Amino acid sequence: MVPIQQRHVNLKEYAKTGLWVGGAITLIAVLLSGVALSPALSSTTFCVSCHEMESPFAEYRASVHFKSATGVRAECSSCHIPQSIGLKLVAKVDALRHVYGHLMGSLDTDEKYEGARLRMAERVWSKMEANDSRECRVCHKEDAFSFESFRNHSEGQRMAQGLEEGDTCIDCHKGLVHTMPDRKTGYKKLLAELEAVSADPDIDADVIYPLQTVVSYTGREGEREARILAATPLIVLDNTGKWLRVRVEGWQQDNIDAMIYELQGKRIFAVALDKKARGKPFVHSTMLDPDTEQTWHQVSYETWVTNEHMVEDKAALWSYGAQLHGASCGSCHKAVPGGHFLANQWIGVMKDMKRNIRHLTKEQYRFLQKYLQLNAKDVQLSSH
Repeated sequence: MVPIQQRHVNLKEYAKTGLWVGGAITLIAVLLSGVALSPALSSTTFCVSCHEMESPFAEYRASVHFKSATGVRAECSSCHIPQSIGLKLVAKVDALRHVYGHLMGSLDTDEKYEGARLRMAERVWSKMEANDSRECRVCHKEDAFSFESFRNHSEGQRMAQGLEEGDTCIDCHKGLVHTMPDRKTGYKKLLAELEAVSADPDIDADVIYPLQTVVSYTGREGEREARILAATPLIVLDNTGKWLRVRVEGWQQDNIDAMIYELQGKRIFAVALDKKARGKPFVHSTMLDPDTEQTWHQVSYETWVTNEHMVEDKAALWSYGAQLHGASCGSCHKAVPGGHFLANQWIGVMKDMKRNIRHLTKEQYRFLQKYLQLNAKDVQLSSH
């Protein structure tokens, strides 16, 4: 047994050692913080010292953030490093991954850099959306804008309205300093992944979704009777491998038997029926819409489809829709969310914007319209 006096001596030694160790750790932390917070490590010269920064530095030098009529210049740190000490330290620690990437050669060629441009841009955009474009607002004070002084008066009005509605700077000012990435690569990658899954189908779900418009048949090896549009929920009734008997539940407007819509009163296309199948949907109930005084029938339609172009994961399908929306509608301005318009209004909005989204195929156009309609204001409200 250790004598009590000896134990007291040991405890004092442990305490003394602990103080030395704690003091050393604190000193190192202070020194490292001082180094991290050094203005030299936040300078543009330091930021562009790695060869990976050659392209973004050239883009920056060609922007109004580098040279303008007023002579005001924003440095790299102005946009990418927070002003407060705590957040600045966090950003410096996070930046260590860039050092690792540099040592590993993650972006050591133009091809690698361009391949990562969209991913890097989306990461920055997400941060700026989350912090309400905090770094932008250090220089650009919302109450200091003179919207009536804008060269294009309509732009000033649009910006004032956007800020009033809660939009943030990065919503509309992507690509202001650095080259806008090809946002089509995002949805094309997701589409390729979905196509790969649907090309090797092993259906094991109760509900599936066509990735594109598919043909339905009177039976196995039967005749064509309709076209089912992408993203329409299909309830699987019978699965024989290649052939699936499915049911579509939806609505038909009175005296319009060529189309089944997904929701009552909303022109969200689900099934386009050939003439021979127009009497096939089974009517479960009938109602009069008090707002439009139109008669609607709740129906179900059973048919046969093949297992090609089918997706089981609805979340993955909607991720593709979100990417398609952002890439197609977010390049010129903020991508207007689905909930901004009613489901039926989106048809006209899409027609008006069709000239600006010519890169979309017909299938992609239809899918985007349906994605926006199913996220429309009146659909969101009814789902609650």
